Order: sequence, then C-alpha cells, then structure tokens
Amino acid sequence: MTTPPFLPLGNYLTSTADPALTHTPYARLGSSDLAAWLTQWPDLHTQALKTLPRRIHPTALIHPTAIIGDAVIIGPNVKVWEFTTVRGHTLLSPGVSIGFNCEITNTYLGTGTVLGHRIGLNRTLVGDHAHLSADVMAAAIHLTADMTQPSRDTFLRLPDGIYPCRTPRFGALIGDRVQTGNRRNPRGVRGADTAVGPLHRHVGTVPAGAGSS
Repeated sequence: MTTPPFLPLGNYLTSTADPALTHTPYARLGSSDLAAWLTQWPDLHTQALKTLPRRIHPTALIHPTAIIGDAVIIGPNVKVWEFTTVRGHTLLSPGVSIGFNCEITNTYLGTGTVLGHRIGLNRTLVGDHAHLSADVMAAAIHLTADMTQPSRDTFLRLPDGIYPCRTPRFGALIGDRVQTGNRRNPRGVRGADTAVGPLHRHVGTVPAGAGSS
C-alpha cells in the first residue's frame, strides 16, 4: 500500500506561542500535515474560538475604517491600518502589522509578521517574522467554467513528487522570516529564511534559505 504524502507544516513555520492559544488546534499547527490542515481548517478555527475568552485582544490597534469579520482572532499588539478587510477563519498572531487597503481572508499570520499595503491573501499560512511588501497576492485556484465554484484540486511539485492539497483553493505556505519584494504572486510553498525580489511569480516549492530575483 502506498503511503499518503505528508507535508509537515513545522518544516516551514512555527506553531503559535500565544499563551491564549495553548489549548487550541493552533498550538499543534507545526505537527500538522498541510492538506489535513487546509481541509479541516474551518472546524479547527471554530474550536479555537470556543476556548477563547475574547476574539480581539485589548492591546490591538484597529483603524476605524478597517473591517474585521466575526470569526477573526486577533492577538496582542496587532495593528490593522486603513481600509483593510480581515475576514473568515483568520488568525493574527501577536505583533502582526497589516498595512492599508489589504484583503486578508482565511489566513494564518505568525508572530511579528508584517504585511505592506494592498496585499491580498486567501487560504494562506505565513510563518513568524515574515515581511511581505506592497501588492503581494496569494490566491491559487484553477481556471474552471464557473470560477465561483472551483472543482479541481490544487497540487504542489515537491522534490520527492507531486503533493495533493486535497482542496481546490490554496493560496500559499510562506515560511518563517520570508521576505518578498513588491508585486509578487507567491503561490505554492516557500521555505523559511527565503527572499524573493520584486515582480516575481513563483509556483511550486522553494527550499529554506533560497533566494530569487
């Protein structure tokens, strides 16, 4: 019998260190398989919500023009700036900063991660202390006859073969301390400590410590 492929999230990002999330599924993020997390994410996020005394930490700074969805979890010292929308099963870890006019949906942002302006992320996981510059977008679905109902699953090209994400909707897995230039589309997987220049489009997997121009 063929062993199902396993892509451990812990090879790319660190589980949250927020004490408020210790007894939630987010504390086990690093030991989870990517496809398993993507398919179970809404339910796992709902479990986390049920254990928290509050969704939004009182030290978070949210601009009056920002829109925050009813299921979003926001940690200590988070900043969300003008005209930004955050919605869906999204978690903003402690110290996250999101610039103006961003749209963040169904996304995990690790501790201390900074997003520039006009960034769009959907069904994306970003590790700790990453920095994404302006106009970055991560939302990967296949073209179909009805784009409101994508039906083809997303696959990744890994060094040891093809990895099925078991979902038609997956943006990107961006590791700890990744830095990107502006106007990027980082679809796929980027290992920790990688750097990406501006005007660069990537699909597939980039190993830890690599760079591209």
